[in-house]
Parts: sequence; C-alpha cells; structure tokens
Amino acid sequence: MIVKRATLDDLNQLAVLFDEYRQFYGASSNLNLSQQFLKQRFENQESVIFIHIKDEVFTGFILLYLGFSSVACSTYYILDDVYVTPQFRRQGSAKQLIDTAILFARHENALRISLETQKTNRESHRLYEAMGFIADNEFRTYHCFLK
Repeated sequence: MIVKRATLDDLNQLAVLFDEYRQFYGASSNLNLSQQFLKQRFENQESVIFIHIKDEVFTGFILLYLGFSSVACSTYYILDDVYVTPQFRRQGSAKQLIDTAILFARHENALRISLETQKTNRESHRLYEAMGFIADNEFRTYHCFLK
C-alpha cells in the first residue's frame, strides 16, 4: 500500500472514490459533478489531495485546503475530507493518509492542520486524538449557509 499526491492524471479513478465519499455523507451519486469539482481544485491549485493505493486500486484519499492565520501571519491546512472505501477500512489506510498530510504540512512550514468532524463520529475522534490532534474547547463553530 502506498500514498501519493494526486495529480490531474488520477482524476477519473479519484472521482469515482470521491463520488462514493459524497454518497457516504448522504449526497446523491453524481460522477460528473464529482469529477468537475476535483478538476477545478487541480486546475486552480486550490487543494492538495493524497491518495491511498493498493494493487493499483485507489482505496482512500485525504483532501487539504490552504488556510491563513492573520494573528500568526502563517499558513495552515484544513483537513476537509478523509475517506477510505469500506472494504479497506481498519487496515491503517486512514492513519497513513493522515500521517502523510502531517508530514506534508510540516514540510510546507504550516502552523497546524485543523479539521471538523461530526460530534457522533467517535471512531474518528479516537484516531485523530491518537495522532496528536487536540479537541478545541475554546472556540465554537458557526456557519452562515448561503445555498
């Protein structure tokens, strides 16, 4: 099993996995939309995506967006999506993807990696905490939905 940074050449196979991820969170399957979304991220250099591969099959991915801290005058990464297809879970794939994201962010001299996860997703909470992520008890998240 390997982890590598995704490129535009990986788009078709990654889009299938991304569409599966979206369905996992309740969105309707739309491979064309998934492919267009990812294509824009690549073309506009708006994200960093790492893919987990086993025997030439994409088994998972992690998607990072660059953020900026005004107070620290520094960059950080937002871990927005991490997904491993069900048949490859509990084999260390998510940990490998997160380790790679951490190494990448360190290499880029980022201040931190931030993420949000559902309050009920206890399994992910345990993994993130085991990997050094600290739950934020100081700030509350708000959203202003525009669509």
